[in-house]
Amino acid sequence: MTVSMERIEMNIAPWPPSNQGEEMPIVKVNPFQNLLEMITFYHGVAERNHPDELDAFLDNEFSKNKDEYPKLVNAEDMNDFIIHSVLDSLSEDNSQTKNEIWMDFDADALEKVLRNPFFEEYNKKIIHRGDRFKEGEVLCEKDGVKVYEWAEDFTPNLHGVTVCTRDYGLLELYTYTKLQAQAACALSDDRTNMMWHLWCYQDLIEQLYENRFYDCIAMVYKKYGKEWFAHSKYGDHGLDPILYKWASYGVFAARETGQGEPRQLKHDLVDLLSEFILSLALADRIESNTELVDHLKESIANFDMLDQLLLQEKLAHLEHENIQIKKDYETLRENYEILRTQIEQLQADATRTDEEKIEAILKRIYAFMPEDISFDQNKYKFSDIWERFAPVTQKDIKTSLAIYDQLKTPDLAAFLFVSSLDREMNRNFFEPFKKSAVFGRIKNRFCSNNKLLDVHKVLADPARGVTLGNIPFIKKAILSQQSLRDSEIVAAFAKFLGKEKESFCSICDAIEKYRLGAKKYTVVKLRNGLTHGDEEVKTGCDENCYSDLTKMLYEPPIQIMFSIIAHSKRS
Repeated sequence: MTVSMERIEMNIAPWPPSNQGEEMPIVKVNPFQNLLEMITFYHGVAERNHPDELDAFLDNEFSKNKDEYPKLVNAEDMNDFIIHSVLDSLSEDNSQTKNEIWMDFDADALEKVLRNPFFEEYNKKIIHRGDRFKEGEVLCEKDGVKVYEWAEDFTPNLHGVTVCTRDYGLLELYTYTKLQAQAACALSDDRTNMMWHLWCYQDLIEQLYENRFYDCIAMVYKKYGKEWFAHSKYGDHGLDPILYKWASYGVFAARETGQGEPRQLKHDLVDLLSEFILSLALADRIESNTELVDHLKESIANFDMLDQLLLQEKLAHLEHENIQIKKDYETLRENYEILRTQIEQLQADATRTDEEKIEAILKRIYAFMPEDISFDQNKYKFSDIWERFAPVTQKDIKTSLAIYDQLKTPDLAAFLFVSSLDREMNRNFFEPFKKSAVFGRIKNRFCSNNKLLDVHKVLADPARGVTLGNIPFIKKAILSQQSLRDSEIVAAFAKFLGKEKESFCSICDAIEKYRLGAKKYTVVKLRNGLTHGDEEVKTGCDENCYSDLTKMLYEPPIQIMFSIIAHSKRS
């Protein structure tokens, strides 16, 4: 492959292959004449921040707006160019030394653009030009490093500052990826596939992280979490261990920029290590990936905000785990103690909320079980409503039935079912309410009744999910005339339910009153006990309990999952 900064030229073998081994050249034209033009244009896109333009930039080929923006060309082509620009910045034989048109521009004009806040991190991390040291006097020496006074309006800290071979080194990379991050945060996850391909598949995130371009990484981490980095965007292509390293970069970038809450960052690192070990064990690839496992362990050990005692305990457990889990179901039963140990640690973790514990436990179970679980919707009477479940609910149901069938562990299987019930109640009733016009028109958000305050708060907070434990109290509130008078929020929810109010209350009754197994647990009792590792509930959740739970969810007469979907308030 031959590439220049003016053109992107690729030689590919013809298809079908010829006997002569001929190559068919493909030329991809860079839409920008020089570096200044590119940086000015992309900064303009960032300043305008228009969703349609950001969409066309992020993945032009599949954008409905692509014809409106001729300079926003195919993202795959620009990705190739950005990769080449990194080499151009660092190589002695670059576009500047070869006097290419790419570096023929007004440097003062570019310096003016770089004074914009968008380039703040770049200005702190990269020396713009090799001759800049001549422009200012030495102010002081800091730990043996000279700090210069620049002619411009900033004085960088030279600790860790990169000096590239070419002037304005890595500026293409910085500008392009920061704009990608801005676009990704403004749009939806499904529009980030090409960006993920550049960052995580083509490993460009390593250049971003090593050159301390933390802000763009942290923006994506804040929006999508560690999963965006750790899981392939191209379906089930098997385990790719390096992605877990990229995910750890997301955590540390968030720490460096102050964009992550310390407690959550700590949990994400520990969760990454635990999920990674389970995934490796499932694929029988522990021994070949010890270096990456050690990297994650070292990352945790060096994370200065972590509770060291807590982490030492977790790492000690991980060191002594039997990591010989095989992929086939027959041996899963013999080797799932790792999963049990990790779940017990999570259940006892006082630093996590119930919701955080549930999410982390589910992630461990997902990492433990194979992706390709066979499932017959008709057998379980779900065929009519299956497509209306959230994808993660579909996963919960399949995994629950597989775990029970293969491992005969009713408590773990029940945990997945209870979680799916919790999720679908939120998806079909409470989330639509908090996004509705009825909710938006509420003027008085004060509650005068202290006994009603918990229900009022959980319905009033758009960012807060409703738990199964809240359900019985919400039902009582919307049926009470006094509660309707005391809280406009409660009154609005009752109004929002409309003709589905009676059916909603029937679902709440089932959650509150239906009894499971010999111990006669309610769903709420089961959920709380399994979340906190209550030994009595764990033991009491036997085969009969699990059987009763499945009957409650999808068998007549209750069929609670069917009722939720049938009376859903989702538009």
